[in-house]
Amino acid sequence: MTTAALSQIIGTAVIDDGFRSNLLNNPRGALAQFNLNARELSDIASFRATTIEQFAERLIVWMNDHEPEWA
Repeated sequence: MTTAALSQIIGTAVIDDGFRSNLLNNPRGALAQFNLNARELSDIASFRATTIEQFAERLIVWMNDHEPEWA
């Protein structure tokens, strides 16, 4: 995965109310449209957030923890 893909997830969530709601309530389903490997999908889908801001914070922490793998 690239930073572009991660940015696309957040960008889509910011501008698309339906995607944002789906991302927060059914993250695995929402993320299926993105090019994520099984581990990335599992990790990111496990985030628990009630707002897009919380989701973005968790994604940033996850990115920092996994930077050598996707950078």
